[in-house]
Amino acid sequence: MRNVLLLTSVMKRGFGVSVVAREVADRIGAAGWNMSIGCLEYDEFYGDSDVVELRPSPQTIFEYCQENSIEIVVAQTSPYFEVLPALEMWIPTVVFEHGDPTPTLFDHDVAEREQLKVHKLKRVYPKVDEVLTSSYFLRDELSWPDAKVIALGCDHVTDHGNPTTQRSFSDEAPLRVGTLMRLGPGEALYKGLEEYLAIVSDFAGRPGFDFSIMGRGVESDRLWWEERGVHCHLNATDDERSTFLSELDVFISPSKWEGFNLPLVEAHASGTVGLAFDVGAHPETTPYVLPNIADATFLLEEWQRDPALLQLAAERCYIYSRKKFPWESTALELGAHLDGVVASANWGPWRRSRIMKIWRMVVGRYRIDGLTGISKAIVARLRKIAGRLFAKLARS
Repeated sequence: MRNVLLLTSVMKRGFGVSVVAREVADRIGAAGWNMSIGCLEYDEFYGDSDVVELRPSPQTIFEYCQENSIEIVVAQTSPYFEVLPALEMWIPTVVFEHGDPTPTLFDHDVAEREQLKVHKLKRVYPKVDEVLTSSYFLRDELSWPDAKVIALGCDHVTDHGNPTTQRSFSDEAPLRVGTLMRLGPGEALYKGLEEYLAIVSDFAGRPGFDFSIMGRGVESDRLWWEERGVHCHLNATDDERSTFLSELDVFISPSKWEGFNLPLVEAHASGTVGLAFDVGAHPETTPYVLPNIADATFLLEEWQRDPALLQLAAERCYIYSRKKFPWESTALELGAHLDGVVASANWGPWRRSRIMKIWRMVVGRYRIDGLTGISKAIVARLRKIAGRLFAKLARS
């Protein structure tokens, strides 16, 4: 079993990157890899023995790799992306991109987001052994055509079975419509707050429809949504989130940009119909892609009027996600890519040549720890040579 280190910003409830790291780490053993997870911080839910806090420092990560026999490093978020170039001379590195929303969708830090995007394109991707993405949309968005695509999974959510046999759709009950969204102003434009409100407004005062929202926020956020006739659930646990998705009839993702959209495929896998607009990776993650709000309103009216149509749509979505997005496939595909990278890195003539060993010692150490690193490497090498000489003398 070989060892790989996956670097991610957080391992906490409510973060998609945490779900990705946990689900892949639990399954990649079938591909011959043992995965450790390094992060900036984690909570009690993700505090397993394979999760460790690691500063985004080349020296810290390099030493951890040496101590734990790590053969390859994979980063899936900043600030770890930016560390990889300093490690390229010492250990194979891989970027697994889940994407950053278009900078113009944010008001307060557009310049910083654009600068980070350009930095990765010019200073990170060219310096790693492989770039992976979680959707074809994202591959094009990154302007890195050589990137390989590995779709994410959805079968971590509870499987309630095919909705045709497990759920009942009543003529009398209201159509339950909901969404997941980070609450508050920070990401309102990106997550489509106005679009969701527009859909809710179309049904204001009309019986037969029940709207809700779940997300991280504060009490003032809950009051804001409740005043607009939307049930608001704050800071739910993973179990509460899973129950919320399974109890909806229709899940709407009004987001204006998504590199994959994990909640959308989670809703499908829970037996709930998922709707999304024709942006980002949505065409890759749902069979119900909408061009505008009017079409969303039309479908909701049709499904409220005819529960049989809603039942067929729910079954279609369930089968779509359960078959297309298993985590086992994600882990096995990632493992296959790691095999290829390590084989190329270990046996490529440029990496095994003596001159490259010297180059790695000088340039690699300089990138990791400056002139101090070079000095340490030289001293270590001299001690090793001296040790061999003394051993030979002792034997003679």
